[in-house]
Amino acid sequence: MAKTKYRKPLVNKFIFPTFVLIFIGSCSFQPKDSNDSSTNNLNAGCISPKESVERKMELESGIRGQVKFLGESENFSSITNKMSEYNIPALSLAVINRGKIDWAEIYQNSNFSEVQKLDCMSIFQAASLSKPVTFLAAVRMHSAGEIDLDKNIQNYLKDFVIPRGKQTAENPVTFRNIFSHTSGINSGGYQGYAKNLDMPSDLDILRGNAGVNSPAIDVITPPNETLAYSGGGYTLAELALQDIYNDEFSNIMKKWILEPAKMRHSEFTQPLLASKTNQIAKGFTQSGNVLDGGWRNHPEQAAAGLWSNSIDMAKFLIEIYNAYQGESSIFSQSDIKSIISQERDGHVYGFLLNRSDDAISITHYGGNAGYRTGMTINLKSGNGLVYLMNSDNGGALGNELLLSASQVYNWQHFKQISVQRRQVSSEVLKGLSGEYKWNNQINLSITFDEKNNLISLYFPNGDEYKLIAIAGDNLEFIHPNNGVKVTFLKNDDYRSFSIYGQTAVKL
Repeated sequence: MAKTKYRKPLVNKFIFPTFVLIFIGSCSFQPKDSNDSSTNNLNAGCISPKESVERKMELESGIRGQVKFLGESENFSSITNKMSEYNIPALSLAVINRGKIDWAEIYQNSNFSEVQKLDCMSIFQAASLSKPVTFLAAVRMHSAGEIDLDKNIQNYLKDFVIPRGKQTAENPVTFRNIFSHTSGINSGGYQGYAKNLDMPSDLDILRGNAGVNSPAIDVITPPNETLAYSGGGYTLAELALQDIYNDEFSNIMKKWILEPAKMRHSEFTQPLLASKTNQIAKGFTQSGNVLDGGWRNHPEQAAAGLWSNSIDMAKFLIEIYNAYQGESSIFSQSDIKSIISQERDGHVYGFLLNRSDDAISITHYGGNAGYRTGMTINLKSGNGLVYLMNSDNGGALGNELLLSASQVYNWQHFKQISVQRRQVSSEVLKGLSGEYKWNNQINLSITFDEKNNLISLYFPNGDEYKLIAIAGDNLEFIHPNNGVKVTFLKNDDYRSFSIYGQTAVKL
């Protein structure tokens, strides 16, 4: 990216509803084909070298929560028991140590009536992990002189005219501000389409035509001003790349990123060819039911359409780490360091960025219907982790895996939060229940569980945050699994609450 000078935008407003996004039982679990952890598990594609056995066993049995309550003993559990508690059918997990895959495993819950024969090469929907893969492919195109990340993207579009919104000729929508979520384009996430429905085209989606379950795109804020998560922007970039190369998006990604990174079991094809559907880990709802048809199709490939597994996604992260170290044949060191330097409000091109004296870590989460995913890597140490789960319940376990791996491998960027419980009357808790509007655009709901005397926060994607009251100046709660705080404001008679730095108002 050194070829084009980047003008750092002014970001004066933060809107980032990512749902970071982004478990104890007694059932029988078995890591698929992992009886002999002393060798690479070639049959299943799993990786368990002798030198990793102790670390693997320690992580598998040492799962802990994000939150530690003061004065209470800490409980530890196992991956398999947590999967039972959270009702998760399968987990694809890879741990990265010093720039190499330390080990990788597939875990399956035999309690499910429909237990698939999965292995480490089985594929899951990567959900929003699709976005950084798309972005890094575009970085390669830019470095090769094929595209200009800072050029008005309208110049690349053949049949679509971006609706006139807050963009101007002097401040246009570009690939760069799309990938950094500062394009000003609406439409945060996508629901996908049932397999029995016709899949709309990119043009249909961008225009919001009949049969499309997302709004037409519009540039609702001036580009480079507001940080706002936008799947719609990525779909616009997807169309532009297809117009540039006159090819299908899946083929473009295969050439520019999947093959160079040796991600041999990954692809963006939507819908997936029938000959490959037996490789898919079917998605499941919160209640443990398989999605109709097994999964939803995502024509919004750049935003949510990648099929992959933890090993392939680990290869992707390792290439970024290698580039930061100046040792990648895919990405240049200058490109990766340029990307990292463009931080805004703790984010960089969709990644959460964490800096400390000895760490620069990038983290990304994803959530499609029936799937929850996440990945992280420290660009200085080469330590990281990737998880993909086929359940709407996977977010909590994902956070616990990241925290527990931090303890086992001595990472610095995922740490426990220590808090003091607080007793709140059932009358007060019941009064908090209702419907809320978050960021003036997203509907959230809170329910009261009288039996357990607690409240739960629900997101549109199905995520449930069970909240525990904690000591604080206002009426504060915390989600014990991921550490997210929810604060009801005293000066508003508790009719609004803040989460992720944004306010939700009771309807």
